[in-house]
Amino acid sequence: MSRAQTKSSPTDEHARRIAQAIAKGRPPPFNDALERYCESSPREIFAAFTGAARHMPPAGDDEPLAIGYLFLLQRLLEHLRYRTDRGYADASQLIADFQADVVAQVEAGNVDGRMLDFVGGALHQSKIPTSPEFAAALAKQPVDRDEDGPLPADVHGALAGILDACDGDPFMTVGALTESGHSMPEDARGALAAALALAGIPKARSAAVLFLLDPNSTVRRAVAGALAQVGASLTPTEVRRLIAMRNWRPENERTEVDAIIRKARAAGIDCAPWEAGSVEAIVATTVDGAATQGFLLISPVGRKKRISSVLTKGGIADAWSGEPESRRQIEMSLAAAGMEAPTLAVSRSYLDRSVAHHLALSIEKREAPPFGLLQVAETIGGADWQPARMAFGETLAGLIAEVPKAMWELATLASVLRKSNELAELEAVSQSWFEDDSQVAQAVEHAHGRGRAKLATYLLQSVIARHRDRWADVVLRTALWMREAPPEAGLCWRQLAIVAKALADGRDMTEIGLMRDIALRTIAVLRDAGRM
Repeated sequence: MSRAQTKSSPTDEHARRIAQAIAKGRPPPFNDALERYCESSPREIFAAFTGAARHMPPAGDDEPLAIGYLFLLQRLLEHLRYRTDRGYADASQLIADFQADVVAQVEAGNVDGRMLDFVGGALHQSKIPTSPEFAAALAKQPVDRDEDGPLPADVHGALAGILDACDGDPFMTVGALTESGHSMPEDARGALAAALALAGIPKARSAAVLFLLDPNSTVRRAVAGALAQVGASLTPTEVRRLIAMRNWRPENERTEVDAIIRKARAAGIDCAPWEAGSVEAIVATTVDGAATQGFLLISPVGRKKRISSVLTKGGIADAWSGEPESRRQIEMSLAAAGMEAPTLAVSRSYLDRSVAHHLALSIEKREAPPFGLLQVAETIGGADWQPARMAFGETLAGLIAEVPKAMWELATLASVLRKSNELAELEAVSQSWFEDDSQVAQAVEHAHGRGRAKLATYLLQSVIARHRDRWADVVLRTALWMREAPPEAGLCWRQLAIVAKALADGRDMTEIGLMRDIALRTIAVLRDAGRM
């Protein structure tokens, strides 16, 4: 008689598929089905953690499957972080409960203490800060030992080992240290960055320079103080990097970089020129409903090509440059990007203008962009990106000046606004255009007994009306993106410019077909997600 097998849950099945893809050298299958699962199953973070702990050696015997669960956990956490960004208190509470549960499981001896490191990495990748309790529990864990013996007792030896493992690449080194140190208290991370600067190891000092763009101001200031002590030992390349990133930091932190540069200059150290590099193609996604936009940049590297990425969302959210790949691998990456969101080939000036705008937004929030932005700048051969906001009024006026006068006749204008939801080019673009924050959810929840049409009107005249400026910005930026297409493509950027102006001018949103569609889509999304 055969033994009955435990039925696999969707969490188990997704983790298994991810593990199988990784084992075959393919990227994890992050497709629409997985995204829908992550959006609708936030509490599965507990099951994903349990699966990882159960299969990870030494407790388990299937490390690839454990890694599959960890990939899935990271994706679930990332979706939860999206919800916290939109103001959902339940998502913040769930993240706090999860971290507390992981700590409790480890302290009770139910799971291996090393799982704290793995979860810390998943939290870092998801841009979720660790709780004080989680960081304290991690600090109690014994230091890992290498197979060859204990870690070097002195800091110099430890740093040399890290640099050797990263082939001396400062970007790789800082990436590894940032991920492994995510759960460390900020003071400890600052001390680690300062130790890099003061270690007397040239490659360690080069990595320390990149910590000037750490997400935490305490770390940035700690490493700035250490670099000021060794400013006379910097290389010309490090001076160039300091000059490039000087204006990328919040204004109240720039004098610290100036002091380092002055010390280097006084020691006779020149600024190295930008190394040769180029970009042969730039692809940009559309602007989604959360005002997120991604850029993929293709650069030649001998017979291969390198792909770089910049992600913007109210600032520079992420940036990196990958290893050289074959043309076929690059084409697969571009195809995957196109499947997730509509894309267009854009000009270098469009990229430069967008990066400058989002640098300014980052600085206004007293944030620094990720150090990967410097790597992207070096990959494409020198990008003198300086923070400069795109003034909404000036940018809109530039587009409006190109709209034919005939489109401003009263009857034509009313028709453009009323039928703006029927523009064929917007069908794929606007699928992500909906409201999804706690205020909207509450407004919908309290609007009992209204039909869809009446509820849409209610939203347009209340909560969505309060977000008028944000939607005007999304529509304007989409018009700029569409304008990058060849004229023969005939995209509807002129109509979108008219919609953006109508929103900016305070026109009744119920008269704008595109906004009514956004309201209806919002209702549908909330109902499908069970939030109504």
